[in-house]
Amino acid sequence: MKGAFRQLSATQCLLGSSVALALLALYLNSAGQLLAQAGFGDWRGLFRSSYFWHIIQFSLFQALLSTLLSTALGLVCAHALHYQQFLGKGLLLKLCSLTFVLPTLVAVFGLLGVYGLSGWLNRTLMFFGQGEPLSIYGLSGILLAHLYFNLPLATKLFYSALQSIPSEQYKLAAQLNIRRLNLFTLLELPYLKKQLLPTATLIFMLCFTSFAIVLTLGGGPKYTTLEVAIYQALTFDFDLARAAMLAVVQLLICSLLFRLSHVFTTHTSTSGTPSHAFLPTPERTLRFFHRLALCALALFVALPLGNILMQGISSLNTLSTSTWTDIWRATQYSLALACCAGMMCIGMSVALLLCARQLHFYGFAKSARELMNIGMVILALPMLVIATGLYLALRDLDSTWWLFGVVALCNALVAMPFALRILQPVLYDNMQRYQRLCQSLGITGFSRFEWVEWNTLKQPLRSALAYACALSLGDFTAIALFGSQDLTSLPRLLYQQLGHYRTGDGALTALVLLLLCAALFLVIEKDDKTS
Repeated sequence: MKGAFRQLSATQCLLGSSVALALLALYLNSAGQLLAQAGFGDWRGLFRSSYFWHIIQFSLFQALLSTLLSTALGLVCAHALHYQQFLGKGLLLKLCSLTFVLPTLVAVFGLLGVYGLSGWLNRTLMFFGQGEPLSIYGLSGILLAHLYFNLPLATKLFYSALQSIPSEQYKLAAQLNIRRLNLFTLLELPYLKKQLLPTATLIFMLCFTSFAIVLTLGGGPKYTTLEVAIYQALTFDFDLARAAMLAVVQLLICSLLFRLSHVFTTHTSTSGTPSHAFLPTPERTLRFFHRLALCALALFVALPLGNILMQGISSLNTLSTSTWTDIWRATQYSLALACCAGMMCIGMSVALLLCARQLHFYGFAKSARELMNIGMVILALPMLVIATGLYLALRDLDSTWWLFGVVALCNALVAMPFALRILQPVLYDNMQRYQRLCQSLGITGFSRFEWVEWNTLKQPLRSALAYACALSLGDFTAIALFGSQDLTSLPRLLYQQLGHYRTGDGALTALVLLLLCAALFLVIEKDDKTS
């Protein structure tokens, strides 16, 4: 063990441990700030408040409903995708992937254009004599927006589970004349079950910590979640103690959910050779329902995007000079934040991974896992909780550049789990394959990076950077707390435009955000094809 410890690279371990300590200090500072403020709060009064329990119940209720809808419909759409081969299948899968990096407020704007009071659906219903327009605000709007993001996610995860079924099992089922419902229950359902609990838990966490969707579509105190209540306590009431108490409750619930998610995902791996030459041909009725489900999925995902494109293009000639100035200024800030957040995310992720892979290679696997968990813990700590702690610590700070750095850091932390998962397999594989050879040849430092690491790392690095930049472009949580007239972004500008019913101005802002994220998505897709 001592010999293995001596072989560890001091520079890489020092760099990785420094990043880990800095992240721990950040997390502990936020927790300390919250506990310090919450200590002065009236905990008894909070727990006796009927409004507090209403917020908890609604947060859990809307997350549960969203999860049930997304998983049930995702199973149907994934089954249809598994059996149906058609010309636009690849495009539909790309549209489902695009929703992952699509900014929340952009999707909300598109949904308002289709399902809002003056949207396409209500105008069509009015044309056919429907007098009372359908409202998108409240629980129905929240569920609709959550379904827009989580249905494609569930569909892709369940589709991957079905794709992992070996073709030999379908061949054996055909030989045994196992068809229809028996084929589903005996062969496909066991594979889907492995993905069901992890997917449901992930979607539940995403919906429980939803912020921008509930803030824009909630429509009032009746439809308020914990995250929105924290934001309102900070910005509208400036009740720091109440915000801290709510954030502590949020932290405890999310930590429990994260632990459950970790338990469910430990035994969900599937294996097999995905070749489906032996897929049975569905019956006519089933084919009809498959095609109906896929048409509904395609329209559900594509219509809001088409609405954004149409409204954005049609508003080009009607915008004032001041609106163009606001959009250009917000675009500059957003791009600067995205670049800084992306570079910070990649830097911290690579530093953690270089240290963790050294520990793993030389027998300190448990220490390597703990180091990685420090970077992944943001999944259990909602960004609004971290941002609230930073807000409490830095509320007297009025320097725009310092606040810019804080927002960029928050955005970088959001993207870290994705960057770590993209880069970890490549860096660990390089260590396993080339470490002994590099030691015997004396290849270290930059020479090793140039000759050994770069060829395998350049595509994953580009993909991780694109993910980080795309997530930063669309993030609204940190900028909602720290933003001001001197520090803004495209999501913040779009939220202000939606709040003031400036639909024409918001259309172009949403279009700019959509095009920027689509460009980054093309980079990600290109890397996925070539890797």
